Amino acid sequence: MEIFSKICVDTTDAFMTTERFGTREEVIRWIKEVGIDNKVTVIISRSDTETGKRGRSNKIIFGCDKGGKHKISDSGTQSASKKCGCPFKIRSTPAKDGSGWKIDVKCGLHNHGLPDRLEGHSFIGRLTTDEKQHVADLAKRHVAPRNILLSLQDKFPENVTRITQVYKHKSVIEKEIKGPRSEIQHLFKLIEDAGYVYWSRKKDDSEVVREIFWAHPDSVKLLNIFPIVLVMDSTYKTNKYRQPLFEIVGMTSTELTFAVGFAYMESEQTENFCWVLEKLKELFVKKDMCPQVILTDRDLALMKAIEVVFPNSINLLCRFHINKNVGAKCKQHVVNDLQKTIDTLWMEVVWASDEVEYGQRLHQLEQACVDYSGFINYVKDTWLTPHRHRFVGAWINRVLHLGNTTTNRVESAHWKLKQMLGNSIGNMVKCWEAMNNNLRLQLGNIRASFQKSFYEVENAHVSPFYGYLRGSVSRAALRRIAEELLRVDYVGTNRQICGCTLRTSYGLPCACELGRYRVGGIPIPIDVVHVHWRKLTMEVELEIGEDDGSEVDMTAAMDELWRRFRSLDVVGKRALRSRVCELAYPTMTTLCPPPEKIKTKGGVKKKGKKPADYDVYRDPSYHEYVDKASQSSQRQSQPSQTSKKIKLSKKQPQFIVQFPNHIRSYIEDVVNVESDGNCGFRVIASLHGYGEDGWSMPPEKWMSLPDMGYLIANRYNVVLVCLGNSCITFFPMTSSHSPNVSIYCIGFVNQNHWVQVNMKEGFPLPPVTLDWKKFRSHIATTWMLGFAGRMQHWQLLTPVLA
Repeated sequence: MEIFSKICVDTTDAFMTTERFGTREEVIRWIKEVGIDNKVTVIISRSDTETGKRGRSNKIIFGCDKGGKHKISDSGTQSASKKCGCPFKIRSTPAKDGSGWKIDVKCGLHNHGLPDRLEGHSFIGRLTTDEKQHVADLAKRHVAPRNILLSLQDKFPENVTRITQVYKHKSVIEKEIKGPRSEIQHLFKLIEDAGYVYWSRKKDDSEVVREIFWAHPDSVKLLNIFPIVLVMDSTYKTNKYRQPLFEIVGMTSTELTFAVGFAYMESEQTENFCWVLEKLKELFVKKDMCPQVILTDRDLALMKAIEVVFPNSINLLCRFHINKNVGAKCKQHVVNDLQKTIDTLWMEVVWASDEVEYGQRLHQLEQACVDYSGFINYVKDTWLTPHRHRFVGAWINRVLHLGNTTTNRVESAHWKLKQMLGNSIGNMVKCWEAMNNNLRLQLGNIRASFQKSFYEVENAHVSPFYGYLRGSVSRAALRRIAEELLRVDYVGTNRQICGCTLRTSYGLPCACELGRYRVGGIPIPIDVVHVHWRKLTMEVELEIGEDDGSEVDMTAAMDELWRRFRSLDVVGKRALRSRVCELAYPTMTTLCPPPEKIKTKGGVKKKGKKPADYDVYRDPSYHEYVDKASQSSQRQSQPSQTSKKIKLSKKQPQFIVQFPNHIRSYIEDVVNVESDGNCGFRVIASLHGYGEDGWSMPPEKWMSLPDMGYLIANRYNVVLVCLGNSCITFFPMTSSHSPNVSIYCIGFVNQNHWVQVNMKEGFPLPPVTLDWKKFRSHIATTWMLGFAGRMQHWQLLTPVLA
């Protein structure tokens, strides 16, 4: 300890006092305050309390936090100690005359220097009781730790806490709240305490959660009040398990969005969507109630699930995403000078008011694209022929969609939720808390909007013409009626000129109706406004249908449960009791969360292979591929200073020059086989693991495409890719897509020979044949969906690099 002996600081005078203190706490407080003022960290080295036993007396021994011996660890890790054997010592005991506690400085010397400031000191920086409560209050509001620290410094100027202490105390708070419960048990407790409606299911023979669905009680009420239109979509990167979050939202009479329910799903298959939609169906109070319109993007699995669970609902598609993808296809196929013109013609097709106009606009688009068959075929085959009734105005203007033609509402809800989440590494409890806080704010805004419509009148609606509607119809509906009233001077009472779009798609009086009321000099009747716009409160009791009352009566079921319980033996009773306890005591569930970072739809194949420039783990949309390639081509067109330095590449594989330029960089090797007339079968045998000679060679039979390609893909349930002058992909025609399918790649060289081509993982896939599209089964369409990104990548590479 010689290193410390040369330093000596005397603080005796600072602690010398004749003052007497009434209690132990006053002594401790005074000494610590004096220590802080003099940059000395005083700790209690020893204390005792008189109990009447021999050797026990009231005393407190204070020392310096650097007292004691320096401990050296042999662990090999980096460690440090503040102990340097400081002799500082103060003793405090009650005075014999009973005047209070006295202080006796035994040694006021320090064998070390004193700091200029105490910031970052582990002992002085400990949070006080008031500071801990302040941290707890802010943490409950999801305030970031750095902002909590700033708030502490503002409220407690003497505070020298560092952000590490804030993190530690937040962790302590979370552990105290959670207690001994598991994550799922704690989640169910929070859900139960908040009165949520929820369901969950587990994987087949395990305790791992597969899906979980929950809905706020007020959301359930709003759903039953405003059931006409629902918007659905999935989002990603909300939790550390990387499970997709499926969100369902609706619209109130004041045109505000409300969240209906949330579901974490194992995957985005039709079966998963069906389970979630079945739970959504159970939220409706009346048995025959269902949404009239469901708005989604072009997710075929979700669309199929809607068709199964809500067969009477109309499934519209998001115009925004359709227009983005069509615009991207236009960039790929059409020259720059015509792109704007064709985009305009396309929008005219989408906004066509009737079928006659639709036919005319489509004919104009076809004439403009006479030299761009790839683009017009894509538009017709992908969108117009199968889905025009889901997004073209001529059809959806007849649907009561209340102005919802895009998924913007649910996309906006995703954004607000992620703002509340802050990051994508939280567990399900943190995700639920963020959703719950977001819902509380949302519901407050909705209630306020109802009150504004009920009590406040806008200047534009003071006219007696709106007399029956003021205070009974939402201000959002009145604004739309006022805008429609401007058309009356042009439309008059002529229905053909009017089109009556506001009546059919919004449920509000259109221009020709308003014209008749104006001519008759009567105010707008309340009955001509759809009931959706007349609901201005959520403080109502939900009505149960006459046939639905028995569904909420559990008397018969409970009686049957007791009868069955009494008839079982001991083992059967235990089994039934455990099943009932799962329902009665959800906080005691044995369910556990899924493994962290599981793969979801479009997930990355290898760790660290996150697609560049995209913010979620998913297969990018087609228009994102196009935009990325466009930027890449612009960068390539600009010569750089480093491009002059050319590195010699390794020897190229045999036959590689006979394959298209844009695919050569994806070829790892080309394996030759014996050229005896059976080379094609030898290649397939080798790819299948039999070896080159492992095929029963058909005498005098060449392997010809495309007929053999279909046979190979179907027989072995593989994807067969042929590279050569013409490049083709063969998918199985009778099975559904499998994520772990084998991809066989063969090449046709020298116009007479087949070879095995080993490709890099994730290489672009060439297009399929027209016969496959024509004759494949319905379930085989999932192959196109599963490999859509790679096939679009192929289409993208050809015009950019050719």
